[in-house]
Amino acid sequence: MESTQKKPIVLAIDDSDDILLMLQLLLEEKYEIRTLSQPAKLKEMLAELTPDLFLLDYNMPELTGFDLMPIIRSFPKHKSTPVIYLTGVCSADFFTVATRLGACDYIMKPIDAEKLNDKIEKHIKA
Repeated sequence: MESTQKKPIVLAIDDSDDILLMLQLLLEEKYEIRTLSQPAKLKEMLAELTPDLFLLDYNMPELTGFDLMPIIRSFPKHKSTPVIYLTGVCSADFFTVATRLGACDYIMKPIDAEKLNDKIEKHIKA
């Protein structure tokens, strides 16, 4: 018999449809995955959705992951929602800024499925 317990909601934001599809396939068993490929639409999405965790691509053409953090944190219900960056950038400056903005973790691209699941499980409050 299937559990009626609600799955935690993970919102993945990335400009790559391939990455979003991969995240969906890797996570859909444990989580309700919502995806957003147009970061400019984040505000309107958050008006209707309350994710338990964000997976946020750092490097996007219109708005970077750093640009999106103040938008996420501007919603009172998301002042402390975990944010995990997905990034190909590996520098001390990146990690310092990400932490200062309120990110709780990061995952290097290419994404390792086991690390992804471990980090989400660690930060999500199911």
